[in-house]
Amino acid sequence: MPRIAVEHPFTDIQKALQKKGYQADMVNQKTDAIRYDVIVARNSDSYDYLSFEGSLVEVSGSSVKEIVAEVEERLQRAGKISGQPNAAKGKSGGGFFAGLLSGAAIGSTLALLMAPKSGKELQVTVKDKLASSNSSSDGSGKIAQVKEKATELAAQAKEKATDATNQVKDKVSSSKEGDNSKTSTSTTDSTDSSMLN
Repeated sequence: MPRIAVEHPFTDIQKALQKKGYQADMVNQKTDAIRYDVIVARNSDSYDYLSFEGSLVEVSGSSVKEIVAEVEERLQRAGKISGQPNAAKGKSGGGFFAGLLSGAAIGSTLALLMAPKSGKELQVTVKDKLASSNSSSDGSGKIAQVKEKATELAAQAKEKATDATNQVKDKVSSSKEGDNSKTSTSTTDSTDSSMLN
C-alpha cells in the first residue's frame, strides 16, 4: 500500500486521502517525510535540501479535491496504484473519434434534410445510408447512439423550420388583411367625399 505524508496542519487533506483508502500520515518534521511515496507539502522550496524517492505535491492554491487527484496521478505514474494517470486518460483519442463520428453523422443527416429532394427520395436515401452504416458497425453501440441523436436533431431542425414557415405565413396573411382594410377604408372615404360634393 502506498504511503502518503501530509505536512501539518493539513488535516482535511489527510482525512480525504484516508477516506479514499490511502495510508496518509501527518508529519511534523520534513525529515520524517522522506520515507513516503508522496509528500503533500505547503511548498516545494522547503524540501530542496532533502533527498527523497517519492513525489512532492504542493498545496498552494489548490482545493482538497484537486490535491487528492494530483496525489493519485503521482501514485499511478510511479506504478504504486493501478490505472492510467489522469493526464494520459485524456489523450486516448477515443473521445475525439466519437465526436468526429457524431459530427459527421449529424452533418450528413442535416445535409440530406436540406437537399432539394422529395419526401420519398429523402426516405430512400436515409434508409440506404442507415443500412450501409449497419453493415460496417463494429457492434459497440456508438453508431446506434449517433443515429438516435442525429434523428432527434433532424426532427428538431424540421420542427424549427416548420415553425419559421408558419410564422412567415402568419405575417404575410396579417399584412394582406391590413392592406385590405386600408383599401376598403379609403374606398369608403372617397365615397363619402363624393357624396359631400
